[in-house]
Amino acid sequence: MDDKTIQSILQDALEEKIPSSQVHLWQWVKASLVAGTNQQGENMKEAYSRRLSRVALAALAVAALTAVIFITPQGRAIAQNVLQFFRRAESNVLPLPPGQIASPEDAQGVPIAPPPSPFVNMVEAEIVAGFDVFELPLVPDGFEFLGAIAEKGKVSIQYEAVGGGGALVINESTNGFMQSEWDQAPVEAITQIVIGQLDGELVQGTYVVYPGETVARWNADAPVLRLRWIENGIWFELAKFGDVERIAYLDRDALVELAESITNDPFPLEVQAAEAKAGYDALEPAVIPERMTFLGASLDPTIKMISLSFGYSDSERIVLIRQQPIASQELCDLCGLVGPDALVQSVQIQDVPGEYAEGVWALTEIGPVWKDEPLLKTIRWQKDGIAFEMIYMGVDLDQDGLVAIAESMK
Repeated sequence: MDDKTIQSILQDALEEKIPSSQVHLWQWVKASLVAGTNQQGENMKEAYSRRLSRVALAALAVAALTAVIFITPQGRAIAQNVLQFFRRAESNVLPLPPGQIASPEDAQGVPIAPPPSPFVNMVEAEIVAGFDVFELPLVPDGFEFLGAIAEKGKVSIQYEAVGGGGALVINESTNGFMQSEWDQAPVEAITQIVIGQLDGELVQGTYVVYPGETVARWNADAPVLRLRWIENGIWFELAKFGDVERIAYLDRDALVELAESITNDPFPLEVQAAEAKAGYDALEPAVIPERMTFLGASLDPTIKMISLSFGYSDSERIVLIRQQPIASQELCDLCGLVGPDALVQSVQIQDVPGEYAEGVWALTEIGPVWKDEPLLKTIRWQKDGIAFEMIYMGVDLDQDGLVAIAESMK
């Protein structure tokens, strides 16, 4: 069984669909709540359902394929030939047609030029790509998050070293790895590694065209480190470029550890971890409904917004509390509530005013339109330079119940 056969099996699974009854309402609105934007609507329900379908069936396909390969001695014997994530080069010297000759600067340059398409946030990237994208829970030390570039079946999440001189890129695809002449590596440069319980491969170096030469020569010392593996029907590549001092800590072992932390859990953090990165203390509710519990936190490092998730289980997250410092009204995602057609009610939260509304943005042909929806309730207020938002999905809590939770935050 070759690489193309594996790709075909997974691709077939990705085209199937699961019953819509298995898709909960929370999964429809999750993308809107996590993204830091309220301009998502009915089209997101279909897109998110499709992402869940693909991920679920791809996981089954991977599990079945893994069982076939590794459960028998014969399967294990051919496993290394099947699971080759990098194309093997025949030589350390790569002959090139004249049109493919590049300068050393081009060959070793850090990929931080303006992208061919604009950066988008992660929720927008998921909608374009059509699958549930995995992310790092926190921006790695020494880097800043730039954004994502997406097309159908592919997402590239990009970070730049603070001050320049380096980059970190996570490429994810449901259609296999990029395989090109420049992408291959000599056998001796490829290291078999384990990421959690998954097999993968790591390559240090790249082909370089030196001045006056018409061939590319392998440079094992080039500051390019690439790691590849497959998980849940998604082909991953985590690549580090550059060797400036602030990112020098990210060696082979650290890159593998970083890969192991990649997750599709939208709330992977404890509150303390989010606070440490955001640089301020988050307020937490002292009062929450019976049987409800804290289910994790997330951080948007660009705007320092901390999100806290509460509910009965990971599949029943029904309360989301978000907070962010107000640097300016233009940069405040939690300032300004709904469209002119929405019914907004004034509320009082201890000694500060707030606003309450029921509904959600729906994206239509004429743009975003506010849609009344009693199952989705939102309350917003500001205090001590922090903007707050609480979103509840359900029928058990009314306006007074949300105000009571807000007033208990400390």
